[in-house]
Amino acid sequence: MSQLNNPSQWTTGGDAPTDKQKSFISTLASSKNASVDPDQLNKSEASAKINELKNQPTQNADASAGQPIQDPSTWSTGDDKATGRQMGYVAVMAKKAGESVPSEMGKTEASQKIEELKGKTGM
Repeated sequence: MSQLNNPSQWTTGGDAPTDKQKSFISTLASSKNASVDPDQLNKSEASAKINELKNQPTQNADASAGQPIQDPSTWSTGDDKATGRQMGYVAVMAKKAGESVPSEMGKTEASQKIEELKGKTGM
């Protein structure tokens, strides 16, 4: 078996998962009605969880980002890095809208982008 097919043998397998892994896990978990905290996984575990989730049947095909709880411009943490879930929503909707996916955003910016893309994609 190739090392690429065995994440537990990766040199960096014990490192924290990448932002892309965390976003993808959050998006997959939402569509599968699964509860997963990607911040509790390492790269190797995240890769295995992605494969596991990809092979499960979709439970929630209409999973959407939902409405923000309050006005994002008033968030005290609005300038903090967007959450993995936010970046996952942005990535899925931007792709559907034919837009490029930003590599980094703040929480407020991501929330506003999600609302914009929801209007463009109908998601």
